[in-house]
Amino acid sequence: MKIILSTLKKILFWPYERGSLPYDVMCVLILAFIFLSPNSIFQSSLSATPVIVRSAEIGPIDPNNLERTIQDYLERKGHAVNISRIEKAEDSSGETNYVVYQK
Repeated sequence: MKIILSTLKKILFWPYERGSLPYDVMCVLILAFIFLSPNSIFQSSLSATPVIVRSAEIGPIDPNNLERTIQDYLERKGHAVNISRIEKAEDSSGETNYVVYQK
């Protein structure tokens, strides 16, 4: 138990000199975590931005299946979303767009 506590103390307070083996190993572990971890670890639900879907991209939509149709479209495009709500909006040319908010 004392070995574990002393190891944690060394990791937290970082007493290693630059260029030593423990220092290099810790740097490699930190870089591996940053570059090899999936993006979903770093995403926050607070930073989720709405996705705008143009009706011209989807084609005709059945109003009863609006959410399912948009979710299928976004999944095909590579977006994994959990839809909380969808708002219908028109742009200046009169084209219908859908603003998709995520949970």
